[in-house]
Amino acid sequence: MNIEVFKAFRQFATDQGLLFHYHGTLSQPIIAAMGEALRARLEIEDASAKATRKVFSTFVEMLQNIVHYASGDPADAARTEPFGNVTVGRLGERYYIVSGNAVAEAHVARLRGKLDAIRAMSEEEIKAEYRRKLRTDERDENSKGAGLGFLTLARDASEPIEYCFEPMPGALAGMSFFYLKATI
Repeated sequence: MNIEVFKAFRQFATDQGLLFHYHGTLSQPIIAAMGEALRARLEIEDASAKATRKVFSTFVEMLQNIVHYASGDPADAARTEPFGNVTVGRLGERYYIVSGNAVAEAHVARLRGKLDAIRAMSEEEIKAEYRRKLRTDERDENSKGAGLGFLTLARDASEPIEYCFEPMPGALAGMSFFYLKATI
């Protein structure tokens, strides 16, 4: 990266209120370290206890989704460990958390269906569905957890969660880059 590109990135980060950004492989120790760094940054920002809890919960949930479901590094097929990006920022009184990772195209329709269903729910319906899933043994066969991840994000968000899928070109055909955003 040349200096001019870095200067432009720095200005963009400032304009977008970036508090934290990570791009790379993920593991539980890396997530723990990032969590500590984010907590410290939120403390410096003088975030309320409620905002800190919601931002941190959303941040960890997005990282766990990457660890559980992401394909390896799209730029280096030899690297198979979970790879993704996460950004936390603040614009005005709202925090945003955005994540991105490669997923197999075969999962896009299922993920889109889940996200669209949640986006169509009211706040009360999200909370009710979250409680219902906690009380049942119902599991999504593709989920490596309790299937509460997107509901957790939606429950803590102040706006509907946003997402998009971008098909990847060339040697990465059959993959899509999955972007997910929650605003707190």
